[in-house]
Amino acid sequence: MNALEAASLVMIPSGYEDGTLGSLKPTDGTGDFTFSRGSNISATRVTADGNIEKGYENLLLQSNTFDTTWLSVNADTPSGGQIGYDGSNDAWLLNSTGTEGRVTQSISQTGVQSFSVYAKANTNNWICLISLTSPIVRANFDLNPSTTGSRIGVTGNEIDANIEDVGNGWFRCSVTYNATITGVNIYSVVDDNVFTGTGSIYIQDAMINQGMVAYPYVETTTAPVAGGILEDMPRLDYSNGSCPSLLLEPSRTNLVTYSEYIEGLGGDAGLNFNYNNATSPEGLTNAVQAVSNNTGQSYFGYFNGTAPAGDNTFSVFAKYDNCQYICIRILGFTTGDDGYYWFDIQNGTKGSKSGSTITYDIEDYGNGWYRCYVVHNVDAGDVSGAGRVYLCDSDNNLNSALNKAAHLYGLQWELGSFKTSYIPTYGVSQTRLADVLFEGAAGLSNFFNPTEGTLFFEVDEPLFRQLTTDGRSIAMRDTTNGEYFQLRGRSNSVYFLLTMCSPSVVVTTNFQNNTKYVMRWNGSEVKIFANGEARGSATQIDSFRPNTLGVASGFGMYTPTGEKFTNITCFPTALSDEACIELTTI
Repeated sequence: MNALEAASLVMIPSGYEDGTLGSLKPTDGTGDFTFSRGSNISATRVTADGNIEKGYENLLLQSNTFDTTWLSVNADTPSGGQIGYDGSNDAWLLNSTGTEGRVTQSISQTGVQSFSVYAKANTNNWICLISLTSPIVRANFDLNPSTTGSRIGVTGNEIDANIEDVGNGWFRCSVTYNATITGVNIYSVVDDNVFTGTGSIYIQDAMINQGMVAYPYVETTTAPVAGGILEDMPRLDYSNGSCPSLLLEPSRTNLVTYSEYIEGLGGDAGLNFNYNNATSPEGLTNAVQAVSNNTGQSYFGYFNGTAPAGDNTFSVFAKYDNCQYICIRILGFTTGDDGYYWFDIQNGTKGSKSGSTITYDIEDYGNGWYRCYVVHNVDAGDVSGAGRVYLCDSDNNLNSALNKAAHLYGLQWELGSFKTSYIPTYGVSQTRLADVLFEGAAGLSNFFNPTEGTLFFEVDEPLFRQLTTDGRSIAMRDTTNGEYFQLRGRSNSVYFLLTMCSPSVVVTTNFQNNTKYVMRWNGSEVKIFANGEARGSATQIDSFRPNTLGVASGFGMYTPTGEKFTNITCFPTALSDEACIELTTI
């Protein structure tokens, strides 16, 4: 059997754009799925190269039109049409005519930000970037091509400053800070820390983005422009290998206000922090090195305040430097039961625990990085407390020696009994809205016959990770007669609920990863297959030609729990038992 030829609709995650997930068949767009997540860019995914990809924005306006919303002060109006770092004629000549010659743009932003611009020496060899706050954030950069050693001069009030050689005498200069700013300045200066005099430099492609590093440049005109994972972009996730899956998750809020800038959280003791010190799970140099500065307990405050009652999940990415263990400690949220959970970040194994917990574990993210997580219950009457991360010399020990170090990234605290994908924060908590997958553009009913059909789908994560009730399900509905099927989660099983047959088909196995399901109806019988076996059947009592697809809570559409779909295929005919067994064989 050639399944692709026989299928009327095939969705294998591949082609996508903001708001649309393309079907492999048909190819004319009539089977494409609409997709939405909502009005923010806090979602992430794992790309084909194994790195976490974020959404980000260039918050500056007219980012490469320096004669528009930019104001020239003691400088000529910048002259465009210059040869740029990218071989275009999009660079600008910034010529200072007096003291503190600059271009400036007013902008109101707060939190962790990185301000960057591409620059090249001309008659002046230095550029100065200033973000206007009190006190100001400042960084000077040496653009002289013959300079050896450090090119970063005088700085002030920054988290980090960085200069990257991009070739042909051009450099990308950036400064990172945590502040509320009212504007930014770009100066052409004659020397480090000298603002007097005249002279020119070339500039191109200015940007402010939230985050610890400058992200890939995106052009703006009259409004900010986003890059990376966009608001309504389907997340094709490669965390389980070389083939992508469509990641569908519920709405979650990261209550940690600074997920990468640890000092913004306060409450650290016995630690020094070196920011942008190592390559993170993003594949960028934006991980922090935490180093113990004493002998004894060395920790930082992961969270301090009020958490929602119920199961909460706490996670952090960690990588071994010379400190083998970290400990996540939960204080005060459960009456009489503080929790301590140790993780071996050299060997990727979980260690001891003290205190009750639902789950704690460690997950390999590649390149020496592990995501350590704890699921802990917060009492309804005891929701105020704290979370900490300790550097530890050994298992079941909170102390560390002097100069012990670990790399850290991506702190997350979320309400729920399982961890979800990373939600970055830069000064306030952030909410990732639920992923919503809708039907094909022309309606799913076009892909089935009136009395028969076959539905195949495959997942590479356990379905329904919140299995305490019957309230989570994947649903397909025939709205013309009200008939539907739901694949539903129970506490220890997965079962099918079908209204067009009698009795409902119940599958009592709690399937694990890489499960393939088929539901087939032929006008007289409905039959269920999973992982190469027939799992149950029932008499069909009504027609079924579905026209909606989604994930349901009860009978409403779409409350996902973290499913990863690798294939959804519709067949207009009832396939044979042999074909259904072949389709579902792993």
